Amino acid sequence: MDIDVQRNLTLAIPLVAVGIVVALRSSGDLAPLTRKQVASAALITAYVWVGVLAVEAATDWWAFTPGPTTFLDMPVETSLGWALAWGALPVLGGGRVLAWVLPLTMIDLLAMPRLDALVSLGPRWWLGEALLVAVVLLPALIWGRATRHRRRLGLRVVLQMTTFSALVGWVAPTAVFTYDGSWQNVVDHPYPVRATLLAAAVIVAVPALSAVLELARSGHGTPWPWDPPDRLVTTGPYAYLANPMQAGGCALLIVLALASGSLVLLALAGSAVVFSIVLAERHEETTLTSRWSDYADYRRQVPTWIPRRRPYLAATSDLWVSRDCGLCRTVGQGIERMGPVGLQIRPAEEAGVPLTRMRWVGAHTHDRGVAAFARALEHVGLAHAWLGWLLRLPGVTLMVQTVADSCGMGPRALTVEPPTAAQEGQR
Repeated sequence: MDIDVQRNLTLAIPLVAVGIVVALRSSGDLAPLTRKQVASAALITAYVWVGVLAVEAATDWWAFTPGPTTFLDMPVETSLGWALAWGALPVLGGGRVLAWVLPLTMIDLLAMPRLDALVSLGPRWWLGEALLVAVVLLPALIWGRATRHRRRLGLRVVLQMTTFSALVGWVAPTAVFTYDGSWQNVVDHPYPVRATLLAAAVIVAVPALSAVLELARSGHGTPWPWDPPDRLVTTGPYAYLANPMQAGGCALLIVLALASGSLVLLALAGSAVVFSIVLAERHEETTLTSRWSDYADYRRQVPTWIPRRRPYLAATSDLWVSRDCGLCRTVGQGIERMGPVGLQIRPAEEAGVPLTRMRWVGAHTHDRGVAAFARALEHVGLAHAWLGWLLRLPGVTLMVQTVADSCGMGPRALTVEPPTAAQEGQR
């Protein structure tokens, strides 16, 4: 079979299959499609596309014949067809995960050897297929089902972050560098310039990552508009900036454009800003105002692009710190001297329950130890809050807490005082 025919069939067959499912769902033969399912299908298709491209770029188990549409060593038709077959098709079709795994895997195993004009298979190409099933197909199928039933929040958040980070930080720049700039230009700088660019990237990335974590922990939702949080989130980075993820993503593109010297990438970052201002913000304002009555007041207080110097806090939080532990008391006094906004510092001995570490308690969540200290910093000001967001990133929290415990700042056994009448009344 001619190579052009093979290449086009790798897209046409999955596209027709998706079209048949959509037609059946629209005709009433199957349960009708919802807007959320269509949006989820698009997102999970993007994840599969990125995953297939990443495995192809990182391995040499097979090699696709170069052609006019080759991108990241694969024909665009083939990579998109793969993404539709493993992403949109099962999401729109519905059903259980196991009902899709075996058929989709078997189709790949049977089809790949027959596409001899399009792809050359190595002696262990099936290892690549096994890897794709493990890290792309299975997560995509589980993700689709979890989104449909609002389960496995951690998985949904991680896969969304992976998809958007790969699209913004790898796929889009690589596509731009085909015409303007290169990845070599990004690192081909004197050490002081590289260090400055890296520091700038970290500065703008930390609030965006912390915002994703805040949506999950405080709002029990994700950044994806069709998989939103259950409540309005105004804590963490959202106390300083209304849309820290969009602002962080655009800022990262600008840093990458400066590092690579690519005017096209800089224009892409500018286009993202314009899109956000002209379309995304208006849609978000309409949607969230109808969803939460206090959103309008929040937006009057918190800007979109330039962060506040001090936080906007809709509710007061408590920081429980021991008064009998000298080091703990000193930490609490130091935080109090910073003049935190909306934070009450209270003796841990009066909490009414045994506390072994510093405890921060907010309206919808709580933190202990280093994470509680980080939360307290978020009440002070923008610079302190940035350090708090960094400390609360999961891997960073674990590392710093381990170091702190090894230096003698571990859990303390405190004498718990019985709750007062006023505290009992508050309960």
